[in-house]
Parts: sequence; structure tokens; C-alpha cells
Amino acid sequence: MARLRDQLTPLSQLRYLAWRALPRGRKVTVRLRSGERLSLRPPPAEDLATAYEVFVAEVYRPPFPLPAAPIQRIVDVGANCGHSLLFWARHYPRAQVVAFEPHPVHLAMLEHNLALNGLTSRVLVHRAAAGVGSGHIALLDAESRSSIVDADGGRALSVPLVDFFDTVGTGPIDLLKMDIEGGEYALLGDPRFARLRIRTLVMEWHCTQARPDGKTWTERTLESLGYDVTPGLWSGDVNGLLWARPREEGTRR
Repeated sequence: MARLRDQLTPLSQLRYLAWRALPRGRKVTVRLRSGERLSLRPPPAEDLATAYEVFVAEVYRPPFPLPAAPIQRIVDVGANCGHSLLFWARHYPRAQVVAFEPHPVHLAMLEHNLALNGLTSRVLVHRAAAGVGSGHIALLDAESRSSIVDADGGRALSVPLVDFFDTVGTGPIDLLKMDIEGGEYALLGDPRFARLRIRTLVMEWHCTQARPDGKTWTERTLESLGYDVTPGLWSGDVNGLLWARPREEGTRR
């Protein structure tokens, strides 16, 4: 079975194993054989699980040919601690990236990971949630499952909200990634989504209380907007990954 430590350089393997054996409470920095440097927090933080998904399982490797040269602009909604941004930077070296992340702890890790890899100038980070309006919203403080909630509570954070469509503008988006724990439905349901010029979309759908038919609704909505939908690496009862591309890409460029 593939493991994250198998992707590390020999020196980082030793550092990683020592870190796992020691009492928890501090971060460790390791280097992948592919060159990326990662700063990881110990559990209960979910950095290890996120790193495994991105760099070992490679959940963002497209299921169809996607040449790197034409990819000039990537938008990452829900960038978490920044592992996906490092993945994009390696696989699409000509791309500039726009990232949205509202959680303050994740933001600190994201910006640290970008600095470790010399990528700060390639990534424009919006320190806010992406929505259909602007202001402030309550964000459930639940690690990688943090989601927008109706009101402030004991585990909720008040974070900025920006209008996604005003922020990204009208320019082409060669690759749009969304993983925002149910927040995707407001974006997909906004009439302005149909006007975005998206070449490739990868997103995680979620079954929520408001949208218990998350997978079906998402697929039907994208198909109605002129996209061909392809299953991603996994699809479960409550969430899953999918890819989508316009049926006639030339009309979206």
C-alpha cells in the first residue's frame, strides 16, 4: 500500500519517522522526491490525510488528457493548507493561481507552504470564503470539513466573504477546483456561473441537509450548462469527486 513517507526523500523519511514517534504538538517540514516541501501539523490536524490525497492518491490528476502548456490560469476554491496549490504549481508550471481560503489556521499553513516552495508570487490568495455576495459569514471550525453555518456558535469563526464572480472576473479559467463542503451549491446555482469561461472543472460534491441529492443535482446542473461530467477518483454516499468539461470547448474560451 502506498504511503506518504514512500514519497519522501531519504533524509525526510528519517525526519518524518522520528516526528511520528515523538509526542505530538509540533510541526515538521519534509521534502517530497518530486521536489515539494511540506509543513505538516500532527493530528488532530488533517494535514497528513490531505497530503496523502494530493500527493499519493493524486486525486487531482485528470482522468483525461490535460496538456500543461495551455493551462495559464487556475482558480482553487477551498485551498485548505495549500497542498493542492503545490500540486498545480508542479504539474502546470506556466499557470498563475488564484486561491480562496477563509480559515485563519489553514491560511497560515497555506502561506507557509507557498513560501517554503518559492511560490508566493505565483499565487494570489484571497483570505476569504467564496460566495455570491460579500460581507462576513460563520464558518464551522472543523479542520478540512469546515463549512458555512447559519449562525455563530461555540465552534464557529467569523470570516470574510467575497463575491466569487466579481473577484475572478470575466477572464478564462483553464482549471477551476472547488472543495468547499457544500458551499459549491450557491456558486453553481448562481446565473453568473453559466457565463464563466471554464475549460476544466474538478470539484467535490457533498450531500448536505439543504441538498441531500448532492451528486445527482450537481451532475444534472453541470450537464444542463453544457458540460460533460466524468467521475473522479472516488464517489461515496455523502461526497465524491467529479470532473467536467464543456461539450464544445471553443464556445467557452
